Amino acid sequence: MTTHQDTVYAAGFETAGSITGNVTGGLTGNVTGDLTGGVKLTTQALAESGEITIKSGVVLLTNADGVVEATLAAPTATTDDGKILYIVSTTAKAHTITATPGGFNAGGESSDVATLGAAIGNGLVVVAYQGAWYVLANTNATIA
Repeated sequence: MTTHQDTVYAAGFETAGSITGNVTGGLTGNVTGDLTGGVKLTTQALAESGEITIKSGVVLLTNADGVVEATLAAPTATTDDGKILYIVSTTAKAHTITATPGGFNAGGESSDVATLGAAIGNGLVVVAYQGAWYVLANTNATIA
């Protein structure tokens, strides 16, 4: 395959030079040089109790009047491995996150519920690996 400066070839998606604008869909490979504009993660806001429906991105627990009881389904082994999910409270409530089945860190029922301290900014960062969510960071959450 030949490449030409500032030309994009569909087969294998090779480019030399630069791309101006937005890339939608998937991008496989490496980016060298500067990346401007930032990276926007998929976001889900939960104002009421319910299921976390995304496997990677940011989940915002937003109910100021009551507690959000969020349910986090197990990731799919291999398919979801490496996906990272940030879960954060935007309100000062003791929201809960239940990881079913299997619990956090593959700990079963003894580690399936994370209860956040009642402060804005509390939450978890978890990574999917082989059908379980593993905690990468914990800000004032009790896991039991």
